[in-house]
Amino acid sequence: MTSTPRAAPASRLRRRARRRLDATRAAADARWGRPRGVHRPVYLVAPAGHPNHGDEQLLAGWLRHLRHRLPGTPVVVDCNTPGQAAVLHHGEHPDVLFTDTLWRLAAEHTSAGEAVGFCRRAVDDLGVRPALASGIDLLRGASVVHLIGGGYVNDLWPHHLGVVAAAGEAGRLAGARVVATGQGFVPCRDPERLAGALRDYRLVTVRDAASFDLLEGTGVPVRHVADDGWLALSGAGGVEVGDHPVYSSDPDTCRDLVLCAQSDLVEPEVLADTVGRVLAEWAVPGERITVVESIPGGDRVVWDMVCDRAEAASGAGGDDDEVGRALAGLHLPRARFVPFQELWSTGLPARPGQVWLTSRFHPHLFAAARGASGVALRTGSAFYDVKHGSLRAAGSPWGSVRAEAGLRAETAGAGELDAGVSTGIPAMPDAGGFAPSTVAALVSGAERLAEEIYPVGAR
Repeated sequence: MTSTPRAAPASRLRRRARRRLDATRAAADARWGRPRGVHRPVYLVAPAGHPNHGDEQLLAGWLRHLRHRLPGTPVVVDCNTPGQAAVLHHGEHPDVLFTDTLWRLAAEHTSAGEAVGFCRRAVDDLGVRPALASGIDLLRGASVVHLIGGGYVNDLWPHHLGVVAAAGEAGRLAGARVVATGQGFVPCRDPERLAGALRDYRLVTVRDAASFDLLEGTGVPVRHVADDGWLALSGAGGVEVGDHPVYSSDPDTCRDLVLCAQSDLVEPEVLADTVGRVLAEWAVPGERITVVESIPGGDRVVWDMVCDRAEAASGAGGDDDEVGRALAGLHLPRARFVPFQELWSTGLPARPGQVWLTSRFHPHLFAAARGASGVALRTGSAFYDVKHGSLRAAGSPWGSVRAEAGLRAETAGAGELDAGVSTGIPAMPDAGGFAPSTVAALVSGAERLAEEIYPVGAR
């Protein structure tokens, strides 16, 4: 009987604290022009938080667009690593929530067929995975369900097709618009299954001709547009301005030669050998080189192999490695290594007059858009070669070299995948990047697509 009088003050304190919190939230809502509970959220699906610099830039671009285009509309980001994604992106939007509902559902199966069926059932019936019911309910309350761009839906990760199918099923149940933009579906051995997973989508845009060919004639409303990275380059003043959020203007990192070489989805030893041969031929000393890390940890493996080769050749017994001796003479430890954390915080060190050597796709896109010359390292993977080829088809003058024995250098100007082939290591390029008019057209096209998907007043 004596507990009630003591509990009452605590209860009053809790109510008072809750009123203060509600008042704070209401003030924030007024600041952003959002009446609470009015707008159904936009639900973005992305492979964010891994992290990978290119994928993170795509999400950042869409969050910036939604912040300005639909102020007051909350955004949910469903991604594979929501904790790290929240650290990277919380500042891009005033009302963004991160979850991993779809990715957790899809991860329960390894085959595409099983993932598609299971994920659809789980979204339709909250009792299939009751532990995720709150997240699924949030998904089913969205106004737009949007798979943003990237190359995460293909045969390399077949279970991700469950993410695609579940997003469509949720949109159907909620009466929401379901769209996918900037997708790369190659490699794909079963276009019919892919089309089935996309059956509830109102619009699907792809970034390469091969992905378009997969879906043409299937009934899926597909368009060949471009990568979502072009939307990330949207902004007043264009990509040339010094304070663009994608780029750095630090002269210490914006050196004459920039390398980005991955170790995932490649044979690192083969790629390291190719990089070493190219660097030895170009003979750029270490103090003029920057190495950037798109995926933390993974993107310094090849560089370390190249440096180890140079060190080994500089000692006793290194006389047989002509390439290694040439690398040793470049003093590679003087290069500026930019880890992912710094890259994300300060921007990509790209500028006109540079030369880039990269196996990754988005460094090619962003550096070429800035006006840098470059050579793409092609690994023989349909996944990456198609992506680099799509930029060539869009107007990038960059050449490419295969990471394999013989170093077949390829000249720009041919088809999306194949090009005129010459033997040997490519000369250091000086053709620059995309023409400014091409960049402007691609960015403008991305903006028009974004405005089509998110018309003002359609919330």
